[in-house]
Amino acid sequence: MAQRRLSKYLIRRLIYVPVSLLLLTVVCFLLTRLTPSDPVKQRMSVEGARSAVSDPAAYDRTYRRIAQQLGYDLPPFYFTITNATIPDTLHRIVNPDRRRVVRSLAQRYGNWPAVQEYARSVLRAAQLPPGTDDALATAARKLLVHEEPAYIRRQLRSLDGAGSRPVHEAYESMLVTARPHRVLYPRIYWNGTANQYHRYLMELLRGDFGEAYSDRRPVADKIAVALPRTVLMNGLALLVVYLLAVPLGLYMANYYNSRFDRWATLLTFLAFGIPSFWVATLLANFFTTPAFGMDIFPSMGFGDVPPGSGWFTSLKIRAGHLFLPVLCLAYPSFAYVSRHLRAAALLELRKPYVKTARMKGLTESQVLWRHVFRNAAFPLVTMLGVLLPALLAGSVAIEQIFNLPGMGQLLYNSATARDWPVVTALVLMNGLLTVIGLTLADVGYALLDPRIRLDQRYER
Repeated sequence: MAQRRLSKYLIRRLIYVPVSLLLLTVVCFLLTRLTPSDPVKQRMSVEGARSAVSDPAAYDRTYRRIAQQLGYDLPPFYFTITNATIPDTLHRIVNPDRRRVVRSLAQRYGNWPAVQEYARSVLRAAQLPPGTDDALATAARKLLVHEEPAYIRRQLRSLDGAGSRPVHEAYESMLVTARPHRVLYPRIYWNGTANQYHRYLMELLRGDFGEAYSDRRPVADKIAVALPRTVLMNGLALLVVYLLAVPLGLYMANYYNSRFDRWATLLTFLAFGIPSFWVATLLANFFTTPAFGMDIFPSMGFGDVPPGSGWFTSLKIRAGHLFLPVLCLAYPSFAYVSRHLRAAALLELRKPYVKTARMKGLTESQVLWRHVFRNAAFPLVTMLGVLLPALLAGSVAIEQIFNLPGMGQLLYNSATARDWPVVTALVLMNGLLTVIGLTLADVGYALLDPRIRLDQRYER
């Protein structure tokens, strides 16, 4: 019966996983679209495209080509909620600055055909060949990114000649035929599956995280390089934490208020209160540089293992580079785990079943490990649930200080460079691991104590 209940619970939680990930993809997609960056311009800078000053027409063609490659010429979502002044084709203006200007003009004057004709006349004037009418072309480029009426009138007054007449006429027509009341009428457009989010979601389902904006490398390849390093470092830290913190917490509770307990309590409080990034900075300065006479450990990185090296040589190189980072990652969690286990074990040691076990002749080690530890291990299960995503996410501060090219440094570099495909891929991975970790924690509770019911509905 218990196994059947556990199976039903796991099936229900597994059903929630895709729903949670779907909501997470929506949040990540919205955040990337709301950030004040232009991925198309980032890609153009990587490709070395011409600037808008040197050749505006070529710049526009390149911008539209890259925007189509990235899917930015599509509407953002399956539907669009707007007002009657905005058409369903506004997304075809791929340049965000021009789209902002046209949207503002459409909402102010309410006549989309007149606004569209004005925008086209300004664009034609801005793309005049050099030497035709440089003053008109310069003013038109400014009008493309400005929507204030006073600014537009000031620029138009400075232009005279037959070349500027279409722009003047289009602007006057937009003023005469203005219908600003249409902004009060709501409108919903259905875009179907030809939208940016659907394309993003389909790529994720195929396992394609896209290309990085900074260097055009596949995001999956960048994660595949950084992930094993972070797993190695954080896995060693987690192993050290549980191998040392579990027996320390149990024996601190068993020898409560003794000299050993007081000294261990003091040390764990100090370890928990000292920031790990500060300790990492001190260790990197004092123990990895010859300036202080303690050049004991290698300075930075994971170490380069020569091809064909034996396991002992590989272990020696890796251990020298990872000792200090693992120490800085482990000691805060070590203090946290030992303190929580000590508090839980103290509660268990005061219960009658401990006295009964001692009366049966069991040794202190048998009482601690066979009875007390099992009932006091719930904080450890909870921590394992939240440590699973941290195991793969890495520590940004520690990896930056020791220059370790892992997941934490990849996340930091991608966020500072506004490389959103990499950032969203890492966030989605952490979200998936968080859901899996919480599910494993719930299952661990039931395995430790069969009295825990995973789903009260089945029990009723």
